[in-house]
Amino acid sequence: MTRKKAHIISHSHWDREWFLPLESLRFRLVTLMDEVEDLLDKEAGFNHFHMDGQMIMLEDYLAVKPAKREKMKQLVADGKLRIGPWYMLQDAFLTSGEANIRNLQYGLEMAEEFGQAEKIGYFPDTFGLYGQVPQLMRQAGFDTVVFGRGVNPTGFNNQVFDSAFASKYSEMFWESPDGSKVLGILLANWYSNGNEIPTDKEAAKIFWDKKLADVERFASTDEWLFMNGCDHQPVQTDLAEALEVARELYPEVDFIHSHFEKYQDAVKAGLEPEKLQTVHGELTSQQSDGWSTLANTASSRIYLKQANAKIERLLERLAEPISVMATEAGVSYPHEYLAFAWKLLMENQIHDSITGCSLDEVHREMEARFEKVEQTTMAIIQNAARKITEQIATNDAGIPITVFHAGGVEATRTVELELETDAIHFSEMHFELIPDELAKLPEQSFRMETSNGEEIPVVVESLGIHFNYDLPERKFRDSYFARKYKLTFTVEHLPAVGYQTIYAHPVAVSDDEKELTGDLQLENQYLKVEIAPNGTYSILDKEKAVEVAGLGAYEDVGDIGNEYMFKETGDNLRINTFNSKPAVRVLREDKLGKTIEIKHEIEIPVSASATFAEEKRRLVWHPDRTSHRSDNRTTFKITTELTLNKHDKQLTVRVKLDNQVDDHRLRVLLPTGKQTETHQAGSVFEVVTRANKQVEEWTNPANDNRKQGFVTSGNIVVASLDLPEYEVSEQGDRLELTLLRAVSEIGDWGDFPAYEAECHREITAEFHVFLTDESSVNVPAQVNALLTPTFAIQHPSSSKEKILAETKDFAKWKVADGLVFSAFKLAKDNQPIIRFYQTGSEPKLLNTVNLWRKSTILEETAGDAKNQFTVKPNEIITLKGV
Repeated sequence: MTRKKAHIISHSHWDREWFLPLESLRFRLVTLMDEVEDLLDKEAGFNHFHMDGQMIMLEDYLAVKPAKREKMKQLVADGKLRIGPWYMLQDAFLTSGEANIRNLQYGLEMAEEFGQAEKIGYFPDTFGLYGQVPQLMRQAGFDTVVFGRGVNPTGFNNQVFDSAFASKYSEMFWESPDGSKVLGILLANWYSNGNEIPTDKEAAKIFWDKKLADVERFASTDEWLFMNGCDHQPVQTDLAEALEVARELYPEVDFIHSHFEKYQDAVKAGLEPEKLQTVHGELTSQQSDGWSTLANTASSRIYLKQANAKIERLLERLAEPISVMATEAGVSYPHEYLAFAWKLLMENQIHDSITGCSLDEVHREMEARFEKVEQTTMAIIQNAARKITEQIATNDAGIPITVFHAGGVEATRTVELELETDAIHFSEMHFELIPDELAKLPEQSFRMETSNGEEIPVVVESLGIHFNYDLPERKFRDSYFARKYKLTFTVEHLPAVGYQTIYAHPVAVSDDEKELTGDLQLENQYLKVEIAPNGTYSILDKEKAVEVAGLGAYEDVGDIGNEYMFKETGDNLRINTFNSKPAVRVLREDKLGKTIEIKHEIEIPVSASATFAEEKRRLVWHPDRTSHRSDNRTTFKITTELTLNKHDKQLTVRVKLDNQVDDHRLRVLLPTGKQTETHQAGSVFEVVTRANKQVEEWTNPANDNRKQGFVTSGNIVVASLDLPEYEVSEQGDRLELTLLRAVSEIGDWGDFPAYEAECHREITAEFHVFLTDESSVNVPAQVNALLTPTFAIQHPSSSKEKILAETKDFAKWKVADGLVFSAFKLAKDNQPIIRFYQTGSEPKLLNTVNLWRKSTILEETAGDAKNQFTVKPNEIITLKGV
């Protein structure tokens, strides 16, 4: 008879900041690590400690005790301290695909510096998992993942054999859409099922009788996992004694102080693969009652999601690509500085941080971090762009401006730039006299054209006379006053990944600016948008002959949930704008396009009723709360700006809110034009198809989902970087996009007020709407390019040799429809890296001009150098230059 083996893994799940702020928890971390070191050195039978899969724990410890670095390295080298593979434990759905890869890359690099990484995909508390995890893990060389959420264990009394999202056992196979498969180990009894093991025999007998039975219920092998620790759990210092007691009580069981690699090897050796189920794709607790999915963390503190998405895009689509381009100007690629920026951003991407489900103090510090990482990222971008423009060979006919773009496909974009002219430096004139001297100059405007002399439409706004300064490389700062202008212009044929130089020519001010017509509709060669009296709008796509009406109503509902989950008030009081009569006016109309403003005012309750405070105080679980909305009402203003520029194939919607109201959620309602059973949404390196109707056991009235980039249902596509929560009706005929959710507590295991989660602040939400039909197969790539920022820079004066072309496309590749561009950067050995993912249902070709080798996400190459690659459906393909 095979003996049962109980693998006890000592750990502490380390939420870096959550119900306590960072520094309060760091104090506990230092105490924990000092005790762990002492036990690993001196306690026979205490052999290993698992560092929760994240390197930032070591970083935080060594920030206080840097002298311990060599000791930590020794413990890692001896196999006692088990570290990595991640830099930090992220939220999977609220961080981009590239951010997930950088997290693994930097985590593994740091772990290798300390000696070795624990080669297992570790997701103990991730709030759902994207479907491409198995593919990413396989590319990183891992074949096993451990996770705590997303799949339901059903056990022997409730067997499920045909569900893609439930498993009879805690062991299962998990398959990505591309076919990559890993062994999945579900923490079916959570990551604390071996916590606080008694040393007293009587208590230990009670403890182990229950714990062994709980694990046996789900285990498919005789290798049983017991996690000895929990959230911020101090290490169990008498564990060795407790395990000796267990061995005495249960001689038929081998109690092993273990680690994950030992445990996974033992499980794989004892597996009977034919017994296991295979779960497929994303794991979001689809096969559940729907009350504990934590999906609504996608809308908690929406301002955090906005800041994160902005900076991710700056790093991925400007800082990294422009830094590659700058190497042609002799600039070293800033590996270390980019790593610094990414790691600083990742501090905000930890699962209890970016989800917005922590204390107010935590999220205030996050906002400061976002400011710091944006400053860091912009410094990288500006330096690289300046170095390039200093060496671009330009004509002398105007003021040169270079626009950078890395959306993966050629694009037309409307760009804004602040341009300076007529600078007078302090070295030329006493600074007090300069403003008056500049004021004597005649007013001017600008004509813009390409390097080929083609005119570019531009709108010019004078910003007056401003102080500025330059910081030369080899001199002291250079102060000056100059005239400043805001130029808004449209650039066509921007390179897929590269830059284009254009020219601004000063001209006399003319009176040819178009006056506001008052015509309350928007139209260009692609779209026609008409506004209804209640402020909703219709979109007609002239090319596709598709029209959808009734878009853009708003609905406000009460929310007595928490930062984790939405719960509507017991009165189900919903207030919408269907019967409103908003003020509508033309806000802007010029040669570039037009903007219409719609101002709604609705009367809504100021908060939930007084009984809500008692429900929170008594820790009533959110599904059981019944409080109504308050009888006291206030005016809530919603300002909508609809913009359609001349080259746009999408309607841009900007919604401005000044929220001073508590306990509510605001959504924009978007009819889809047809009924469907499923819809599609962007996710991490994939487009996922989701059912509109939930499973039978789903009892939550809401069916909220998360997206990255876009969601499409029926005939509409809604694209946005930073509005990740949406819901599609069961019939598929209406899409609801969350703009704001205001709540007042963390939730979970205690009474933790978080009043700043009410979001009393000004919030601007932006999204794009365009129409689609059955033939629109390249929506993911379209959206990917649409949501890519551009960067424009006026050329600095420079005496450097002009060796670079005016316009250059670095995208020396041709991709088929369905391939989506993801990254352009340099590997550590300074070879170029490009990455795409495939969203089509058939193999696609990726052709390149230069020779490349296929690489993993860790930038390790294999195979011959070539210039044509076949990309499988749903494959993530990384190429490395040779």
